[in-house]
Amino acid sequence: MASSLEYLLNRYANKTCTPEEKEELMRLLQESGNDEAVQQLIEKMIQERPVKHQMPETTAQAILQSIFEADETPVVTMATTQVRRLAFGRIAAAAVILLLLTTAGWLWLTNTTKTQLATTVNVKNDVAPGGNKALLTLANGATIVLDNEENGIVAREGNANVVKLKNGQLKYEKAAGQGSTASDDGKPAMAYNTLSTPKGGEYRIVLPDGSKVWLNAASSITYPTAFDAKERKVQVTGEAYFEVAKLVTAKDGKRIPFLVDIRSARGHLGQVQVLGTHFNINAYDDEEAVKTTLLEGKVKIVKATTTTNEATAKNNKAQAEGASAVLSPGEQATIGGGRSNKLATDGVQVKHVDVNDVMAWKNGMFHFERADIQTVMRQLSRWYDVQVVYKKDLDKSDPLFFEVSRHTNLSDVLKVLNLAGGARFTIEDKKIIVQ
Repeated sequence: MASSLEYLLNRYANKTCTPEEKEELMRLLQESGNDEAVQQLIEKMIQERPVKHQMPETTAQAILQSIFEADETPVVTMATTQVRRLAFGRIAAAAVILLLLTTAGWLWLTNTTKTQLATTVNVKNDVAPGGNKALLTLANGATIVLDNEENGIVAREGNANVVKLKNGQLKYEKAAGQGSTASDDGKPAMAYNTLSTPKGGEYRIVLPDGSKVWLNAASSITYPTAFDAKERKVQVTGEAYFEVAKLVTAKDGKRIPFLVDIRSARGHLGQVQVLGTHFNINAYDDEEAVKTTLLEGKVKIVKATTTTNEATAKNNKAQAEGASAVLSPGEQATIGGGRSNKLATDGVQVKHVDVNDVMAWKNGMFHFERADIQTVMRQLSRWYDVQVVYKKDLDKSDPLFFEVSRHTNLSDVLKVLNLAGGARFTIEDKKIIVQ
């Protein structure tokens, strides 16, 4: 029995559990005779797994206490006297493991939410998660609401068919026999399309060159329907993940550069220069700064010398100094341009990050480590298309650690957030009341 539990617990912790294995794990955990075996295995996991997370003692204690006191859920009972003998570094590790195993898996996502913790979220109008929603704006200004369209060809642009695929994907395919419109100088006219997602929406697109782009909620990408032979340039707002296709010129075999202009309400913030790579750009107006994270390959980040709110020669000179950086995989570049002006005159700041944390949104997860409640609420606001009203002193809030699927109702996410050490919440008329 112990060997089966150990196998299944590790499979679940590593997120490799099959549905059948998960069901078996739930059954074993609910058998009262297994309490001691599960406790021993959890302690073994704590000892064997490195402690990567640090959290305040009060937060760790509150998380554990909430888990242990939940009496109508398949959570194994552990003697609190034994737990408290663990060093608090171990308690923090235990809290994280139990959050990953219990909160994201058993506690909230298996329809067993009738616990004493449910009273911490007052639900009047629950909100469903976001989904595949996007608006396509064609070169002539016409718009197509993609979530209302059937799969297949939705438009023809130049020599390309615009095809809606299944599962929220758009693709540009060369259309046989389709000509292109020439400009006055005889060259093909450049036509641009824009794909934009609303709050509560996400979408994927395969660009005319074969590059793949994932758009997060409240984001957009503007691109030509056929790329120039010398360079490929697009514009983005919000958040997007790129897997850029490697293209070379037919004449000399040189790589065709891929350029991403980063835009916001403030204007042109900077540019990412690419030669075949995977990277993520987060450029929301309400975030502190613009962040570009490299997963694979190599990119150069160049900060714009001017924006709509930076017109003085002094600011331009400050930006020119150290206004570019080359990233290696696992590095993140930060430039000013978000809601804060503290980085407005800085260059490009580079640091190492955990790319799995950055890419959680693309992988269908909310993932936070040492996040403040405003950061969490901004993501929830965009994905669930809700407003956030604060009735709480945020300066006294502990940093938050939690992970949960984006494909679950808002009330379940708020229950997990409360367990992770957040506040109390009320959902009213598309608003989250934080108190």
